Amino acid sequence: MKNKIGWMRRILVILIILLIAAAIYFFVLPVVRQKNQPEVITVSTLQKIINVSELSTYTAVYNGVAQVMNEENPDEIDYYVSYEAKVYAGIDFEKINISIDHEEKVIRLEIPEISITDVTVDISSMDFIFYNEKANEAAVSQDAYRACEEDAKRESQNQKDIYVLAKQNAGNVLTALIAPLVDQMNGDYQLIVV
Repeated sequence: MKNKIGWMRRILVILIILLIAAAIYFFVLPVVRQKNQPEVITVSTLQKIINVSELSTYTAVYNGVAQVMNEENPDEIDYYVSYEAKVYAGIDFEKINISIDHEEKVIRLEIPEISITDVTVDISSMDFIFYNEKANEAAVSQDAYRACEEDAKRESQNQKDIYVLAKQNAGNVLTALIAPLVDQMNGDYQLIVV
């Protein structure tokens, strides 16, 4: 009986060793081989990495006052509304120009034009001053909200600092997304974001 148990243990040990060897052969070696092979960078590979349509790279808080004109008499003001809003600026990722010069080993990403991507008005912050009391009705919040959005967008489009900071942040985001791939190339390629 002891002899049978001894043989079973030996067979079990041999089976475990074979399973470990098979696992190393099928799972570990392919990963090691794959890491040693150089990866080819292509424009389509880079585009897959940054496959997002729109990215807000800067958010500004804006406090403003919008005026709402009378619909029947456009020369008269119905009311003013003060508000707080968040203005988001960023880029359209689909418009990023990617070029690779394999001879010079340079990857160049050109950031597209920065634009205001979204405006969010805090409806609870709206405060009214009415010149026409007839305008103070149930639907006033909806019209005032639209006027506040348009005012915040118009005012923020004139703020150059928003565009400068959004472009800097876009460059940082693109560098963070692409740099790990470039680093895998053993430092052969240089990443330039403009």
